[in-house]
Amino acid sequence: MPISVAICCANAADTLEAACRSAAWADELVIVDSGSTDATPGIAMRFATHYTVEPWRGYSKQKEYAAGLCRHDWVFVLDADEEISPQLAEQIKRLTPEQLDQRDVFWFPRRNYVMGRYVRAWSPDWQSRLIQRKRVRWSDDALHEDRLASDASRVGRLSGWIDHKRTSTAGWSDYFSGKRMDERLMMVARQMHARGKRCSQADLLLRPPVAFWKSYLLKGGILDGTFGLLIAQKAAVSTQLKYAALWAVQDEAGKNVKP
Repeated sequence: MPISVAICCANAADTLEAACRSAAWADELVIVDSGSTDATPGIAMRFATHYTVEPWRGYSKQKEYAAGLCRHDWVFVLDADEEISPQLAEQIKRLTPEQLDQRDVFWFPRRNYVMGRYVRAWSPDWQSRLIQRKRVRWSDDALHEDRLASDASRVGRLSGWIDHKRTSTAGWSDYFSGKRMDERLMMVARQMHARGKRCSQADLLLRPPVAFWKSYLLKGGILDGTFGLLIAQKAAVSTQLKYAALWAVQDEAGKNVKP
């Protein structure tokens, strides 16, 4: 069964070549660029079967658009800072037409890297990336989009993995990620609020330390020494900022309610 790989990118010269090389086994590589100003276009055109520039539509909509450009119904949705492991590629190539007919989407784990090191506490980080594009429904999540099967029985799982930012040279800035976090926080908070989520004092008081201990103890961060401690602290700070942003959104909404 032929399979396409779809990559959405923007200023991804740091990691795009590794992503493309990891997809060399696929029957087609479609790359959608949302307006790069670095060396990304040149790299993309070296590897892509089809390369196009499309203004940013949002995380889910951009990937849905890229999947729609693919010639084949089975599409692997890959980010420009990810790589398909050889193990996962082999498992996909061994899937029979009969097995694919029984599924709408396959999930598999993602191994995340920060400052060049594998983040144990963020695994298995399951991703829904191998899809039958005509049978899945795309979620409307602001940030962590999913592809949803028509029925739970039509979801498959593979043990091979994708690597996230394994070759990135972002270093310390990737751990801190202040600007990127700021850009995404309010978007996520507004969606949480629209879905009925609210922030209480208990959320601000309890959720950050719970996130820390979950990452450090339950998820094994303690086994990674100082690096694991930093990742646990990042989990606590990210949680605190997310709920603080939610509080700000609900406070703003409350002020706009007419008496």
